[in-house]
Amino acid sequence: MESRDSKKSTGQAVIDLLDKGLAGPPQPFYVVVGQDDFLRRHGCRMVRDLVHGKPDSSGDSPGTTIRTDGDSLDLATFLDELGTASLFGGKTLFRVDEADDFVSKFRQPLEKQFSNPGWAGVALLVVDSWPSNTRLAKLTPAPSLLRCDVPERFSAATWARTWARQNHQVELATDAARALEELLGKDLGRLDQEIAKLACGLPPGANTVTADMVDKLVSGGTQELVWKIFNAISSGNPGQALSILDDQYVSGNAVESSMRLQGALAFQLRKIARAARRAKSGASVGLPQAMTEAGIRPGFFQKDAETLMRHLGGRRLFRLMDDLARTDLALKGGSRLPQRTVLEKLIVNLAVPEHRSARGG
Repeated sequence: MESRDSKKSTGQAVIDLLDKGLAGPPQPFYVVVGQDDFLRRHGCRMVRDLVHGKPDSSGDSPGTTIRTDGDSLDLATFLDELGTASLFGGKTLFRVDEADDFVSKFRQPLEKQFSNPGWAGVALLVVDSWPSNTRLAKLTPAPSLLRCDVPERFSAATWARTWARQNHQVELATDAARALEELLGKDLGRLDQEIAKLACGLPPGANTVTADMVDKLVSGGTQELVWKIFNAISSGNPGQALSILDDQYVSGNAVESSMRLQGALAFQLRKIARAARRAKSGASVGLPQAMTEAGIRPGFFQKDAETLMRHLGGRRLFRLMDDLARTDLALKGGSRLPQRTVLEKLIVNLAVPEHRSARGG
């Protein structure tokens, strides 16, 4: 309930401020609210830069920042630090991380302070939620509230291309951006890290990250693994496909393995579904051209894709997008089944020959 209320609060979305930062003058206090760690870090950095100015070439910030954890903070210390002028000039920024319990414990005195904050310093509270129906939220002016949640309707691929250009000085090819989105979803922190790694991996003189680079440097060859699973599916051998899948869980986190493999499987299966629809659209496009347009590389990839299409048959190919959407929802909490079981169920269903699948459906 609190998380839903916090989204209704007025304020500024950090994701919309990443390229321009906060506008001044500094407010007496700021609240950074939300679940996304990447946006939280950038929201806190924006406040610091506004209060102190941006760090110099050595990375040092010219002002004083005091950072503490809300679990161990008492109200007297909070007010004392904010009421003390900085010895080095400017304003002291007093940052309280994980401040939800601190706010709950001292809600009434904080309401009194927020209504007339005559502090020498600037307070920064980092919280998971800031429900709009509380008095504290109503005392928080819009410029002071920085929301750190990724919008529901958000294209990670589009964001990644812009972020790569503006912050890593490289171009992401369209299919490379889609591959990153399939593999990493809306995890902005991971996207940033992997884009940085891809930028460093570019050959001298090159400036564009390709989908092949994403496969090699980000998925660790997962796409090659996916095609091995596809070949087992095409031969109607779910046992072999599950054996390949099982090997990926031997040395790794089961949740991460499920999401990574689901992303890689979905990325290639969507290409196959698009190619099948394109070839059947009546646009006089042959299957090889349709596969190339869908992003399936010529050679053995297209041969394997064609074999998989024949195995799946027209009916399953045309409902494949819906099947992938349901699997994605289940992996993200929409099912009581373990994530590994959800992925195994998808693979087994795909491996069943078409006539048996039609009879069972």
